[in-house]
Amino acid sequence: MLWLSLMWCSISQGQVRLESIAAVVGDEIILESEVAQQYSYLKQIGTPDEGGLYCETLERMIIQKLLLVRARLDSIKVTDEQVERELERRIQMLITRLGSQEAIIEIYGKPLALLKQDLRQEIRNQILAEEMRQKITTNVKVTPKEVRDFFKNIPYDSLPLIPAEVEMSVIVFWARPSPQEDEAVRMKLEAIRREIVAGKMEFASAARAFSQDPVSARQGGNLGDFLKGQMVPEFDRMAFSLPIGEISPVFRTPFGYHLLLVEKRVGNRAWAKHILLRPNITEADAEDARQRMLVLRGQILRDSISFTRAAIEFSEDLITRQLGGRVVDESSGSYRIPLDKLDAELYFIVDRLEPGQISEPEPFLSRDGRRGVRMIWLQRRYPPHRASLELDYDRFAEAVSEIKKQETIEKWLQKARKNVPVEIRSARCQEALAEWEHALEK
Repeated sequence: MLWLSLMWCSISQGQVRLESIAAVVGDEIILESEVAQQYSYLKQIGTPDEGGLYCETLERMIIQKLLLVRARLDSIKVTDEQVERELERRIQMLITRLGSQEAIIEIYGKPLALLKQDLRQEIRNQILAEEMRQKITTNVKVTPKEVRDFFKNIPYDSLPLIPAEVEMSVIVFWARPSPQEDEAVRMKLEAIRREIVAGKMEFASAARAFSQDPVSARQGGNLGDFLKGQMVPEFDRMAFSLPIGEISPVFRTPFGYHLLLVEKRVGNRAWAKHILLRPNITEADAEDARQRMLVLRGQILRDSISFTRAAIEFSEDLITRQLGGRVVDESSGSYRIPLDKLDAELYFIVDRLEPGQISEPEPFLSRDGRRGVRMIWLQRRYPPHRASLELDYDRFAEAVSEIKKQETIEKWLQKARKNVPVEIRSARCQEALAEWEHALEK
């Protein structure tokens, strides 16, 4: 159900062909196509498969259905904002794995906006199921004794080898164009707007010809649908105040200058097209950002302001500034980041720092193509080592917690599966998941 561009039936040569059903959970149906696309997603993000991943995927979906039914009975709610945050996280994971938005579009055969639209309901269901899981395990606690006992029972040779890791924070300044370049780009977009308003050019054609947002430009500027609060504030305000069908005035965001055409709004969701022009950033502009950061670095080194406070007040990277500059491992959510996960430029910055040191401002290019400078505060370095309680207590505490939560979930599932019939129809998984069908008989 993860890639959800599904229909219950398809019409071919005047006949209705029902999709194959993988499993039935109570009144809920899981389609083979849903399992196949979830399985494909897991493979794309690097989930190992020793032959059983497909049936494991189906089993997870069965469990999710049981949790989902209960979550609805308990009136658990999921906000649109939660869905959008998780959606963006998953898209970023795919970009990291595949290299670009263009690669995602090529592999999945649809514009990113449509792909996101397909994903939203499944992500909502998964969040609902996870909220239910957390409710079931809310009373699970872990004591230091349980962690020590768990650690003692692991043979030394079985303790995992932990790669080199670091904890660090970052402050980012984006390079700003010169006033002359900024004004030239604004005037160019004003001229494009006049051509569109005068009927000499269609909005979609102008987007294809001029927009510097490569993904939407190929779609005639189409952004698909988005929620209020999802975009940067300047874009958000325009998208939810502009009359439907009108061309916006030229307006600025941190990404450049925009023209916007809102085609539809329903509640807090809008469908729109845009044209983006970015002012050119010169070496002089990048140097200006570096000089501004050098001033801030000097204040931090003189203890006039802490790095954390400086990140909150001055960093222009919205994600890390909310965490006081802390950098988080995208896959685990941990502050401990394996060195081999850092990009080459960041690795070489960190490699020459000692814990407590702050790097000189270094130029870099963001994923969305913006030029900026950043400085890194290396807070702690963990050498490669065999896992120990001293260095890795939190890891073992988390492992114990997950074991206890899983045991709690298993007990809950034993009751739930005795009350809800499960039928495995996937020939590929009937043997592997036979226990689910026999649960009612016990």
